[in-house]
Amino acid sequence: MTSPAIMTDNSKLNPPLRRRSGRILLRLPLIIGSADPDPAADWENVETIMVSLHGGMVRTHLNLRVGAIMEIRMRGKAQVAHARVAWTSAEKTPQGIELGFEIIDQQGFWEIKFPPDSC
Repeated sequence: MTSPAIMTDNSKLNPPLRRRSGRILLRLPLIIGSADPDPAADWENVETIMVSLHGGMVRTHLNLRVGAIMEIRMRGKAQVAHARVAWTSAEKTPQGIELGFEIIDQQGFWEIKFPPDSC
């Protein structure tokens, strides 16, 4: 006879992660590259997969490491911002890796009114 499984409440040890703002699935055309002033630095045309008030996610072939500062530009517009790479996916697909970033210097970069956060 097996004993019943004992379930423990680890919620106090590992509280759920709270996001600073909601996410919106939205395709916006961007140009991204390293913020390094090297004129030979690579740039890539990408589209967002998801955006939030504070950042976004794209698929890219660029090799940007977590913590790296990148520049993002809206294609066809004058908006430019700097962002910190927050995470990258481990799996590489033909479309590249997924890369999440946090905008660090341009509040309102997306020019979108985001819905209020749910509590």
